[in-house]
Amino acid sequence: MRIFINPGHALGGDPDPGCINPALTLRECDLALTYGSLCGKYLEAAGLEVKLLQSHNLYGEAPGYPCVVDEANNWPADIFLSIHVNAGGGRGAETYCYDLQGAGGRLARAIQNQLVKTLSPFDPDYKDRGVKAHPSFCVLRNTTMPAVLIETGFIDSEDVNLLTRHGDDIARSIARGVTDYANFLVRA
Repeated sequence: MRIFINPGHALGGDPDPGCINPALTLRECDLALTYGSLCGKYLEAAGLEVKLLQSHNLYGEAPGYPCVVDEANNWPADIFLSIHVNAGGGRGAETYCYDLQGAGGRLARAIQNQLVKTLSPFDPDYKDRGVKAHPSFCVLRNTTMPAVLIETGFIDSEDVNLLTRHGDDIARSIARGVTDYANFLVRA
């Protein structure tokens, strides 16, 4: 099985670092790359093939940068993961898919369950914000394989403690969600 990992926003933060916590000099692009890289190592250790690309070009918006959707479709990937960090003062994780009833919805539920199960013991106020359909997200709409966009927590709330101290747990939980989904496919 081939897993394409897209850590959110631009490599090195230029031109788009994503969400920022200026007080702690944290950027979404850096956290997402850390989680994505670690997740990739865990998935490879589980025997899956992984390709990772962090690029701010989603679907041709930034010529000269590789388009993550085209790269995933052309590889071709079996699963697409876009890893992000949220902002806006909330708490918890949420995972988006194109259609709740499809394979992407099943993948999203597996990942969301693992994130919440893993991180809640460290912080009981970490919320399960659920799995949500968002067919307008480019990475969900234009990929040809089951795809999810994962918001691991909020960079501008108390979640920042989990985001900075439990990055390895975040990466492992995403990888476990993928393997849970893959095991379901084998059994089905």
